[in-house]
Amino acid sequence: MSSSTLIPDRVFIVDKRLVPIDIKQFHFIQFSHPRTKQKQSYAIDHQSKTIFELIQCTRSHSSWFINDEHVLPDGSLYIITPINLIFLLLPSLWSHARTNFVPITTIINDSFKQFELDDDFIIEKLHSICNIDNEKQLIKLNQENLIVWLHDRIDRLKKHVKDEEHAFDLVCEYLSDDIVEQCQQELKLHGNVHYDIPIGTHYLLKKRGSLQSKDEIKFSTNDRDLSETTIAHAKQILYEHFFNVSQSSMPHEFHQIQNKSDCIFAKRARFWNAHHWLENVSIEENCERLLPSFILFCAFVKDISLDGYLIEITHNHLTATLEDFGQVFKQILRFLSDHDPVKRHCMNVTPSRIGQTGWVFEFDRVTFFITTFTPHYPETHPRYAHGSKNYCHILFQPELSFLRHDLPDDTPETNWKEPVTSRDKIRVAFRKHGREYPIRPTIYYPPAHDMIRPLKTNWKEPVTSRDKIRVAFRKHGREYPIRPTIYYPPAHDMIRPLSNDLEDIVEWWL
Repeated sequence: MSSSTLIPDRVFIVDKRLVPIDIKQFHFIQFSHPRTKQKQSYAIDHQSKTIFELIQCTRSHSSWFINDEHVLPDGSLYIITPINLIFLLLPSLWSHARTNFVPITTIINDSFKQFELDDDFIIEKLHSICNIDNEKQLIKLNQENLIVWLHDRIDRLKKHVKDEEHAFDLVCEYLSDDIVEQCQQELKLHGNVHYDIPIGTHYLLKKRGSLQSKDEIKFSTNDRDLSETTIAHAKQILYEHFFNVSQSSMPHEFHQIQNKSDCIFAKRARFWNAHHWLENVSIEENCERLLPSFILFCAFVKDISLDGYLIEITHNHLTATLEDFGQVFKQILRFLSDHDPVKRHCMNVTPSRIGQTGWVFEFDRVTFFITTFTPHYPETHPRYAHGSKNYCHILFQPELSFLRHDLPDDTPETNWKEPVTSRDKIRVAFRKHGREYPIRPTIYYPPAHDMIRPLKTNWKEPVTSRDKIRVAFRKHGREYPIRPTIYYPPAHDMIRPLSNDLEDIVEWWL
């Protein structure tokens, strides 16, 4: 670009393959980011058929001085890096073509056609992770090939970063949570996908009117580049607000549960309290009242030592039974999901999906382990409310809180006689006081199942249709073995061995 003929208005860092660059060769479009689902700027170079991600890094109070001739007021730095189109199509493939063949037009839809790439080129790329019926124009995701393809991405990256876990983190920034979990299970990797600053911070500051025109925040596309001044100011708001809320919205009865709990961390845990629940207004209106403080909690939970966000609900006709409470609970989660600042809307899935492994409640990129305590539970139940009879409690615990306490990885094994880990000690304490909670034979189970525990904790009393089937087989002396994991080869169960031993296999495929 010659400064004598054209005054530059942007500063770009581009892939070396594009030098010298002709900005006219790019076609810029807006397309959903594969992980955040937010609109993101992309550029397509039709000459090389390459898609590029455009990332804007914004710094406050900065300008560019170019060629000793021009001052560029916009001090942003625009980075153009190539992105594999498979990452952009994966959300659609995972949602629509994971279990069944679907028309190719379902995947290469009108939104993706903005890139103006011919279908044959796209299909050729998708062959590496999909089964494609060219004659019928159908496509289906091959999950085994997908894992192989992602592993190859990780192998390439780990040559340039400190270790494989770091490489996995980078790849995961372009994957949905479901795919990340699948990778963790298949590749035995446990990265730490994270975002530096949740964008709820931006929403919060605007909501509270704390932004002045001179301090206007400019966000990059990945929401990381906030000025230190803005962050410090927001933190100050947080501390002041937390102090005021703590003084005015102390829970009425939760202290009974906290002080008498058998959890070794409970007594010293610090919770953010929602506004007092009002009986004379609707559930939705109560949710509107607590929403700002919940956004505030999520925006800076990584920067302060808070272990949970507590909602204390008046126990009345709306929560008369545990099932009634479940409906109120669902309404609260749905309201929060609908108002998620990053628009992930985790509750906007089918009810069956919520009840499956892989789903987790998430708000502003913070994932939660949710526990409930109500007056319905007897003294022998692990969710016993310790005398709290007038309120139901919902405790949102950020999963990162468990990391702060260095809680060991979940395991179905427990050292009952000589507990060593904090997890062992908690389980032993609950058993000692007659409130032992059931421990599954696997660590892979739907989190939604534990948010509201059934009144019966005896696994021998069947509730679900699956439980009833298993009990029926046992009753008639034909009990079938149950594996400690839900991930196993289906071929092993097609012809069962005479011994009915899980270790024995009829290898009919050889």
